[in-house]
Amino acid sequence: MKTHITIHAANLLHNLRIFQRITRKPVMFAVKANAYGHGLREVIEITRSSPAVGYFAVDALSEALAVHALQREKPVLVLGWTDKDELEELVARGFETVLPSEEHLKVLQRIATRLKRKALVHLKIETGTNRLGLAPDKAMALLQAMDRSKLEVRGVYSHFANIEDTTDPAFAQRQLELFRSVLPRFASTRVCRHFSSSAASLLFPETHFDMARVGISAYGYWPSRQTHALYLEKNKPGIDLRPVLSWHAKVAQVKQLEKGAAIGYGLTYKTFSRTRIVVVPVGYYDGYDRKLSNASQVLVNGVKAPVRGRICMNMFMVDISHIRNVKAGAPVILLGGEGRERIDADMLAEWSGTINYEVLSRLNPLIPRMVI
Repeated sequence: MKTHITIHAANLLHNLRIFQRITRKPVMFAVKANAYGHGLREVIEITRSSPAVGYFAVDALSEALAVHALQREKPVLVLGWTDKDELEELVARGFETVLPSEEHLKVLQRIATRLKRKALVHLKIETGTNRLGLAPDKAMALLQAMDRSKLEVRGVYSHFANIEDTTDPAFAQRQLELFRSVLPRFASTRVCRHFSSSAASLLFPETHFDMARVGISAYGYWPSRQTHALYLEKNKPGIDLRPVLSWHAKVAQVKQLEKGAAIGYGLTYKTFSRTRIVVVPVGYYDGYDRKLSNASQVLVNGVKAPVRGRICMNMFMVDISHIRNVKAGAPVILLGGEGRERIDADMLAEWSGTINYEVLSRLNPLIPRMVI
């Protein structure tokens, strides 16, 4: 294979156990977006029997079906939007779904009547993110309008808008107060209350409720530098989150260039002296962002080497003038470590002006994943 991704099973299970220990609650494990780029099939097969996982959370019916095909032990919650045409299969399969509007309520009640089975819903309370969901008063009105013979409320939840990229929890506290205002309505029920994201699970025990909803940190990354700093301030020593994914490629060709030679499209880099480069057969189609052009580094023979020129659709070039004994076929690490050196998703995110979530989730699903 010219490129492949390795998934470290022990690291994934280790990270999930950390959240089970910190929160003392089961984890609702977010596996949307192809398990944050790690590979849905591989991740489910690793975690399906984990006692730390109580739920799998996905974005869409297609993902729920994929999870259902791999395991039947744990419930699946569809957090994202489901089109009317998909709701019947969602109900028939017994998946749980967000209830974001009165229109959805009516459609679900009609489907439940036709199928003669209950639709399983989680009431989404809008507290400040302003995505899917209902304001607390409208949510309570919707709750009153439910036909309990057709719909079963399995959960009530919300989502934080500003808990990762700040050290000021004021807005998050207001969201939490709004969420708490509806909870007395569920005091005598067995409804699952869930609000904590990775950051909230790490920083604010009062958000844990009945289940910890964890995404990025289960895959071994802190949600942000601010989250990491606040956690270390509150908790010494810190915890050991272990990245789950490594991305590998091979040297396709080694070339010797003279001083003044241009590299790649647009002639954006010219050599200052005699230079040896390698061609790596990976590009932005694979998820190696074009914004990494002339900005990022990779590991060749355990040594960091800079990317030169623009990232192409299916390849890019790297300066290896300072590295000995590099031949065609030699391994290249795009994400991961070798010896004392490491390239991680936080570094790629900084070099390309984005976040580690995007770096991971945009890895091409067609790249082979191998579980170690």
